[in-house]
Amino acid sequence: MTTVTTAAPGRPRDAAIDAEVLDAALAELAAKGFAGFSIASVAAAAGTTRPAVYRRWRDKTALVVDAVARLAEVDPPSVTGDAFDDLVAELAHFRHCIGEAAALPLAGLMLGDDVEPAVRAQYLERIVAPRRARLRAILRAAVDSGALDADADLAVAGTFLTGSWYSMALAGIAPPDDWPERVARLVWRACGGRPPGAAE
Repeated sequence: MTTVTTAAPGRPRDAAIDAEVLDAALAELAAKGFAGFSIASVAAAAGTTRPAVYRRWRDKTALVVDAVARLAEVDPPSVTGDAFDDLVAELAHFRHCIGEAAALPLAGLMLGDDVEPAVRAQYLERIVAPRRARLRAILRAAVDSGALDADADLAVAGTFLTGSWYSMALAGIAPPDDWPERVARLVWRACGGRPPGAAE
């Protein structure tokens, strides 16, 4: 897996420092958001120096992408074979990742014109694409098992899932605690399925 980090020629990378910086970056992002995020604070919290951080990440956006990607890659939900439960678990994992790192502003930032193409590509490859692939696989498994209609529009349905979180956030609405299951039920019905516990 490639990243946007760059080390100085001939200088070996210390994996322990990398991990400490990424952990500190997540804590900084969660506490202050992207706007208040600073390389200096991250370096101090990680017990290292700003030059050491800049030898690894060209700027704060590249560091934040790596930090959020690292969080998203930790313990993704296991596939159980029950597509509805798997969908709820995947949405709960998304909620944890985007809430734990206060990563919503990062998604908005990636839509801007001033983001380096390499950084945007890494964001899409490491954060967006794996999540979309897992959601698509869950919905496809549900169609294959007969739980959802064979002609269900999975491409559009997939956008409703995590998209509903962003929509609420933009409107200033706090997603409810049961957001994962409610979204899963809504999309399930839209695709011709009957969620667990629903009336005949």
